[in-house]
Amino acid sequence: MVIGSDLALQRVLQALYRQRELGADPVGLVPVGRPEELVAARALGVPGAPVAAARAVLTGTARKLDLLVDDGGGVALGGVRISGGGTRRPGGRPGGWRSLWAKLAAAEQATALVPDRTGPGTGPDGADGPGGSVRTGRTGTTGRPERGESARGEHSARLRVEADGRLLADVHRPVRVVQVTLPSGAAAGEGVMEIVVRAPGALLRARAASISVAGRGFGYEADGRPVGPVRARTWTVHAGCWGLLLPVTQDAD
Repeated sequence: MVIGSDLALQRVLQALYRQRELGADPVGLVPVGRPEELVAARALGVPGAPVAAARAVLTGTARKLDLLVDDGGGVALGGVRISGGGTRRPGGRPGGWRSLWAKLAAAEQATALVPDRTGPGTGPDGADGPGGSVRTGRTGTTGRPERGESARGEHSARLRVEADGRLLADVHRPVRVVQVTLPSGAAAGEGVMEIVVRAPGALLRARAASISVAGRGFGYEADGRPVGPVRARTWTVHAGCWGLLLPVTQDAD
Protein backbone atom coordinates (compact mmCIF):
# COMPACT_ATOMS: atom_id res chain seq x y z
CA MET A 1 0.00 0.00 0.00
CA VAL A 2 1.22 3.48 -0.88
CA ILE A 3 0.38 6.48 1.29
CA GLY A 4 1.37 9.63 -0.52
CA SER A 5 1.19 11.57 -3.75
CA ASP A 6 1.40 10.67 -7.45
CA LEU A 7 5.17 10.86 -7.12
CA ALA A 8 5.18 8.30 -4.31
CA LEU A 9 3.08 5.92 -6.42
CA GLN A 10 5.36 6.43 -9.39
CA ARG A 11 8.43 5.68 -7.27
CA VAL A 12 6.88 2.44 -6.02
CA LEU A 13 5.96 1.32 -9.54
CA GLN A 14 9.46 2.24 -10.69
CA ALA A 15 11.01 0.05 -8.00
CA LEU A 16 8.64 -2.85 -8.67
CA TYR A 17 9.35 -2.69 -12.39
CA ARG A 18 13.11 -2.73 -11.93
CA GLN A 19 12.87 -5.60 -9.46
CA ARG A 20 10.64 -7.51 -11.92
CA GLU A 21 7.87 -7.68 -9.35
CA LEU A 22 5.40 -5.36 -11.07
CA GLY A 23 2.01 -7.03 -11.34
CA ALA A 24 2.71 -9.74 -8.78
CA ASP A 25 0.23 -8.11 -6.38
CA PRO A 26 -2.20 -5.21 -6.79
CA VAL A 27 -1.22 -1.80 -5.44
CA GLY A 28 -3.34 0.24 -3.08
CA LEU A 29 -3.12 4.02 -2.77
CA VAL A 30 -4.24 6.37 -0.02
CA PRO A 31 -3.65 9.80 -1.56
CA VAL A 32 -1.95 12.40 0.62
CA GLY A 33 -0.79 15.75 -0.72
CA ARG A 34 -1.84 18.94 -2.44
CA PRO A 35 -4.48 18.70 -5.19
CA GLU A 36 -1.85 19.39 -7.85
CA GLU A 37 0.18 16.47 -6.51
CA LEU A 38 -2.74 14.04 -6.89
CA VAL A 39 -3.75 14.56 -10.51
CA ALA A 40 -2.91 11.01 -11.58
CA ALA A 41 -4.64 9.51 -8.54
CA ARG A 42 -7.88 11.28 -9.41
CA ALA A 43 -7.61 10.29 -13.08
CA LEU A 44 -7.13 6.65 -12.10
CA GLY A 45 -10.28 6.72 -9.96
CA VAL A 46 -8.74 6.62 -6.49
CA PRO A 47 -11.10 8.20 -3.92
CA GLY A 48 -9.86 11.54 -2.66
CA ALA A 49 -10.96 11.00 0.94
CA PRO A 50 -8.41 8.98 2.95
CA VAL A 51 -11.10 6.83 4.63
CA ALA A 52 -12.74 5.92 1.32
CA ALA A 53 -9.35 5.23 -0.25
CA ALA A 54 -8.36 2.97 2.65
CA ARG A 55 -11.65 1.11 2.32
CA ALA A 56 -10.91 0.53 -1.37
CA VAL A 57 -7.54 -0.95 -0.42
CA LEU A 58 -9.23 -3.38 1.98
CA THR A 59 -12.38 -4.30 0.05
CA GLY A 60 -11.85 -3.03 -3.48
CA THR A 61 -11.16 -4.85 -6.71
CA ALA A 62 -7.92 -4.75 -8.66
CA ARG A 63 -8.16 -3.09 -12.03
CA LYS A 64 -5.44 -3.82 -14.60
CA LEU A 65 -3.81 -0.66 -15.95
CA ASP A 66 -1.20 0.26 -18.52
CA LEU A 67 2.18 1.85 -17.84
CA LEU A 68 4.53 3.87 -20.02
CA VAL A 69 8.06 2.42 -19.85
CA ASP A 70 11.06 4.00 -21.55
CA ASP A 71 14.24 2.33 -22.77
CA GLY A 72 16.17 3.96 -19.93
CA GLY A 73 14.18 2.07 -17.30
CA GLY A 74 11.87 4.91 -16.35
CA VAL A 75 8.10 4.65 -15.95
CA ALA A 76 5.30 7.18 -16.28
CA LEU A 77 1.76 6.93 -14.95
CA GLY A 78 0.08 9.63 -16.98
CA GLY A 79 2.26 10.84 -19.79
CA VAL A 80 5.30 12.49 -21.26
CA ARG A 81 5.74 15.95 -22.73
CA ILE A 82 8.56 17.14 -24.98
CA SER A 83 8.63 20.88 -25.59
CA GLY A 84 10.68 22.70 -28.17
CA GLY A 85 11.67 25.18 -25.49
CA GLY A 86 13.04 22.42 -23.24
CA THR A 87 11.68 21.10 -19.96
CA ARG A 88 9.92 23.45 -17.60
CA ARG A 89 12.06 23.78 -14.53
CA PRO A 90 10.23 23.25 -11.26
CA GLY A 91 10.82 26.82 -10.06
CA GLY A 92 7.14 27.72 -10.32
CA ARG A 93 5.83 24.43 -9.00
CA PRO A 94 4.70 23.69 -5.48
CA GLY A 95 7.28 22.51 -3.03
CA GLY A 96 6.34 18.85 -3.51
CA TRP A 97 7.91 18.79 -6.96
CA ARG A 98 11.12 20.32 -5.59
CA SER A 99 11.47 17.59 -2.99
CA LEU A 100 14.46 15.30 -2.76
CA TRP A 101 12.37 12.46 -4.17
CA ALA A 102 11.68 14.45 -7.33
CA LYS A 103 15.35 15.25 -7.79
CA LEU A 104 16.32 11.63 -7.26
CA ALA A 105 13.69 10.42 -9.70
CA ALA A 106 14.84 12.87 -12.36
CA ALA A 107 18.49 11.98 -11.84
CA GLU A 108 17.74 8.25 -11.93
CA GLN A 109 15.82 8.41 -15.19
CA ALA A 110 18.25 10.74 -16.96
CA THR A 111 20.83 8.70 -18.83
CA ALA A 112 24.03 9.70 -20.52
CA LEU A 113 23.77 10.94 -24.08
CA VAL A 114 23.67 8.00 -26.44
CA PRO A 115 24.68 7.96 -30.13
CA ASP A 116 22.28 9.74 -32.43
CA ARG A 117 19.60 7.38 -33.77
CA THR A 118 17.99 9.61 -36.34
CA GLY A 119 18.31 7.06 -39.13
CA PRO A 120 15.30 5.39 -40.68
CA GLY A 121 13.18 3.34 -38.30
CA THR A 122 11.23 0.23 -38.96
CA GLY A 123 8.68 0.36 -41.70
CA PRO A 124 4.95 0.90 -41.17
CA ASP A 125 4.48 -2.83 -41.22
CA GLY A 126 7.53 -3.35 -39.02
CA ALA A 127 8.16 -5.77 -36.23
CA ASP A 128 8.03 -5.43 -32.49
CA GLY A 129 9.39 -2.22 -30.98
CA PRO A 130 11.67 -2.08 -27.92
CA GLY A 131 10.10 -3.37 -24.73
CA GLY A 132 6.73 -4.46 -26.04
CA SER A 133 4.60 -5.44 -29.00
CA VAL A 134 3.70 -2.97 -31.71
CA ARG A 135 0.19 -2.65 -33.07
CA THR A 136 0.71 -0.92 -36.36
CA GLY A 137 -2.89 -1.44 -37.32
CA ARG A 138 -4.04 0.80 -34.48
CA THR A 139 -1.89 3.74 -35.42
CA GLY A 140 -3.60 6.56 -37.24
CA THR A 141 -2.76 10.21 -37.88
CA THR A 142 -4.68 13.25 -38.95
CA GLY A 143 -3.24 16.61 -39.90
CA ARG A 144 -4.94 19.97 -39.60
CA PRO A 145 -3.80 23.54 -39.08
CA GLU A 146 -3.60 24.80 -35.52
CA ARG A 147 -6.13 27.50 -34.77
CA GLY A 148 -5.21 30.70 -33.04
CA GLU A 149 -1.75 29.53 -32.04
CA SER A 150 0.54 32.42 -31.26
CA ALA A 151 4.24 32.19 -31.91
CA ARG A 152 4.96 34.41 -28.91
CA GLY A 153 7.05 32.49 -26.42
CA GLU A 154 6.99 29.38 -28.63
CA HIS A 155 10.15 27.48 -29.49
CA SER A 156 10.76 24.62 -31.87
CA ALA A 157 13.06 21.62 -31.86
CA ARG A 158 14.42 19.41 -34.62
CA LEU A 159 13.15 15.96 -33.72
CA ARG A 160 12.43 12.70 -35.48
CA VAL A 161 9.24 11.14 -34.13
CA GLU A 162 8.02 7.65 -35.04
CA ALA A 163 4.92 5.88 -33.73
CA ASP A 164 4.84 2.13 -34.32
CA GLY A 165 7.39 2.68 -37.08
CA ARG A 166 5.31 5.35 -38.81
CA LEU A 167 7.01 8.71 -39.26
CA LEU A 168 5.16 11.61 -37.62
CA ALA A 169 7.88 14.26 -37.72
CA ASP A 170 11.39 14.56 -39.10
CA VAL A 171 14.37 16.77 -38.32
CA HIS A 172 13.72 18.83 -41.45
CA ARG A 173 10.57 20.27 -39.89
CA PRO A 174 10.63 21.91 -36.45
CA VAL A 175 8.38 20.54 -33.70
CA ARG A 176 6.95 22.60 -30.87
CA VAL A 177 5.40 19.96 -28.63
CA VAL A 178 5.18 16.18 -28.48
CA GLN A 179 2.58 15.05 -25.95
CA VAL A 180 2.14 11.38 -24.99
CA THR A 181 -0.66 10.31 -22.65
CA LEU A 182 -2.24 7.09 -21.49
CA PRO A 183 -6.03 7.09 -21.88
CA SER A 184 -8.10 7.14 -18.70
CA GLY A 185 -11.62 6.02 -17.90
CA ALA A 186 -13.18 3.38 -20.12
CA ALA A 187 -10.28 3.59 -22.58
CA ALA A 188 -7.68 2.71 -19.93
CA GLY A 189 -5.95 -0.62 -20.27
CA GLU A 190 -6.23 -0.86 -24.07
CA GLY A 191 -2.46 -1.03 -24.56
CA VAL A 192 -2.16 2.14 -26.62
CA MET A 193 -0.98 5.68 -26.00
CA GLU A 194 -2.42 8.88 -27.44
CA ILE A 195 0.12 11.08 -29.23
CA VAL A 196 -0.14 14.73 -30.21
CA VAL A 197 2.60 16.37 -32.28
CA ARG A 198 2.38 20.15 -32.67
CA ALA A 199 4.37 21.77 -35.43
CA PRO A 200 4.10 25.26 -36.93
CA GLY A 201 0.86 25.22 -38.88
CA ALA A 202 0.00 21.59 -38.22
CA LEU A 203 -1.38 19.27 -35.57
CA LEU A 204 -0.90 15.50 -35.81
CA ARG A 205 -2.67 12.90 -33.68
CA ALA A 206 -1.93 9.19 -33.40
CA ARG A 207 -2.63 6.13 -31.31
CA ALA A 208 0.20 3.63 -30.98
CA ALA A 209 1.85 1.09 -28.72
CA SER A 210 5.30 2.70 -28.92
CA ILE A 211 6.90 6.00 -29.81
CA SER A 212 10.53 6.81 -30.56
CA VAL A 213 11.96 10.32 -30.47
CA ALA A 214 15.48 11.31 -31.55
CA GLY A 215 17.29 14.61 -31.84
CA ARG A 216 20.49 16.46 -31.02
CA GLY A 217 19.66 16.59 -27.32
CA PHE A 218 16.25 17.23 -25.79
CA GLY A 219 14.71 17.25 -22.36
CA TYR A 220 11.25 16.05 -21.46
CA GLU A 221 8.80 15.81 -18.59
CA ALA A 222 7.58 12.46 -17.29
CA ASP A 223 4.53 12.95 -15.08
CA GLY A 224 5.56 16.59 -14.73
CA ARG A 225 9.17 15.92 -13.69
CA PRO A 226 12.05 17.15 -15.84
CA VAL A 227 14.33 14.48 -17.30
CA GLY A 228 17.28 14.71 -19.66
CA PRO A 229 18.73 15.87 -21.89
CA VAL A 230 18.95 12.76 -24.04
CA ARG A 231 19.49 12.20 -27.75
CA ALA A 232 17.02 9.38 -28.21
CA ARG A 233 14.26 7.76 -26.19
CA THR A 234 11.62 5.14 -26.85
CA TRP A 235 8.46 4.74 -24.79
CA THR A 236 6.37 1.57 -24.93
CA VAL A 237 2.97 0.83 -23.43
CA HIS A 238 3.04 -2.20 -21.16
CA ALA A 239 -0.59 -3.24 -21.30
CA GLY A 240 -2.28 -4.28 -18.06
CA CYS A 241 1.07 -4.78 -16.34
CA TRP A 242 -0.03 -3.60 -12.90
CA GLY A 243 -3.17 -3.62 -10.81
CA LEU A 244 -4.69 -0.81 -8.74
CA LEU A 245 -7.21 -1.45 -5.98
CA LEU A 246 -10.33 0.63 -6.64
CA PRO A 247 -13.86 0.69 -5.22
CA VAL A 248 -15.97 -2.08 -6.70
CA THR A 249 -18.48 0.35 -8.21
CA GLN A 250 -15.70 2.04 -10.22
CA ASP A 251 -14.34 -1.21 -11.56
CA ALA A 252 -17.53 -2.05 -13.38
CA ASP A 253 -16.62 0.05 -16.43
